[in-house]
Amino acid sequence: MKKVLSVLLVLILALSLMLPVCASESETDEETGITSIPLFNCDTKPTGNNALSLDTEDKTEGEASLKFNVGAGQVNEMKLPEVVDGTDYDTLEFDLYVSDVRLFDLFGEVGKMDSNLEITSSGECDNQELAWTLDSIRFNNKGGELKAGWNHVILPLASAKEDEGVKDGKSGPFDISNINFLRFYMVGESENTGITVKIDNFRLSDWDAITTAERQEAAYREAAAKVVEKIEAIGEITAENFESVKEDVAAARRAYDRLGSGAKEYVAKAAVNKLTAAEAKIAEFEANPPEDEQPKDETNGDTTDEENNGSDEQPPVDEKKGCGASLAFGGVAMIVMALSLGVGALKKR
Repeated sequence: MKKVLSVLLVLILALSLMLPVCASESETDEETGITSIPLFNCDTKPTGNNALSLDTEDKTEGEASLKFNVGAGQVNEMKLPEVVDGTDYDTLEFDLYVSDVRLFDLFGEVGKMDSNLEITSSGECDNQELAWTLDSIRFNNKGGELKAGWNHVILPLASAKEDEGVKDGKSGPFDISNINFLRFYMVGESENTGITVKIDNFRLSDWDAITTAERQEAAYREAAAKVVEKIEAIGEITAENFESVKEDVAAARRAYDRLGSGAKEYVAKAAVNKLTAAEAKIAEFEANPPEDEQPKDETNGDTTDEENNGSDEQPPVDEKKGCGASLAFGGVAMIVMALSLGVGALKKR
């Protein structure tokens, strides 16, 4: 009995080793919300006949990217570490680095240089594959125009050329539920063109999800731009104008606070700092309002009779008028005295 059990265990183990590993699971990008499934992260040098080398310094994700020189080198074959079921996906995404845009001119002359990107379900090239030439990648890329440096390539699977193949009895249509092999090469008659290519982060995703994320990003950028415009319109805040610009600053703050967290990511830090500084300046003036200026005396010290009414001080006396009054009083007194003397003399007679 023990021998029978031992034989069964050995058979089970052998069968498990022969079956393809299928451990890839879908992942969701926290920023875009796009769900995708990894094909190959390029963090390790793959098995297969290739001239690839690891670059741990320059990559777009994970631990490394893979690089190669364009020229008469080996074709880069990459057996995937895990079988991938891409049934729910219709788009291939990856990151492509190009050191020189002259690369695209090298493949314009038919027969001079050759390039191909292939994913297969046969475990080898030229059987059950989807393929793109470099020109096809340029033409069908939905990630924008390819340039020198890193590019994000987005290729609808429908844009690929399908090759069923004929060798080893593995011919047949591409099986998207059993992706297990990748090949990417750029070779020709030149020993070395001096151009370097790097690849990273191969994955399958859903086109509808990508376009939805792109539309969402565009909406975020547009909303953020409107808020930044309000903030940039705020001028210098002074003691004289802070009351008049206070509402503009408050309106800019309300507009910023209404943005969702996704849109706020597109508001430059400098704009946020300017808004915060404007609010602080207004709060400072409100807490310590500037003193009002005293009105200037435009009368040069002159006062009117109305201003003197009710005052204890008497107006100055006109000396000439006072002298004339004294003389008149003295003349009357002399006349009275003369009449008195004349009346007294008549009585004595």
